[in-house]
Amino acid sequence: MNLGVDFAAGGVVLVGEKILLVKNKKGDSSNDKQPWWGYPKGHLEEGEKPVDAAVREVLEETGFEVKAKRNKPIAESRYEVSRDGEKVQKTVWFYEMEVIESFKNEPDDEVEEIALVDFDSALDLITHEEDKKILKYVFNK
Repeated sequence: MNLGVDFAAGGVVLVGEKILLVKNKKGDSSNDKQPWWGYPKGHLEEGEKPVDAAVREVLEETGFEVKAKRNKPIAESRYEVSRDGEKVQKTVWFYEMEVIESFKNEPDDEVEEIALVDFDSALDLITHEEDKKILKYVFNK
């Protein structure tokens, strides 16, 4: 059985000692049957650089206009999802970002809620263990 691949990018958006999270309405795998908390992220469009995709996805999902602090990701997440009955190897690159303008646009309809929270609250909210590891790394905990 051939495995598909999927590439995505997202933002770890810090505002002082707080981090921006999104509650997604639906997951991208059969394992996510309910809404879940994580970082704003999404698929790369044709020919798009990962850092540009990350900036675009943060704006689309949160309404926050951001810029990446560096062109190099601060974290990479790899996991397997099941999509339409097929296994897909997913790689997500996360970039550290700073806010240019908060609430520039309305969040898109993929997101149920956004939150700007401290480390402890984020640790409680985040659904997936891989995302919790990234949070601990970013906050050096």
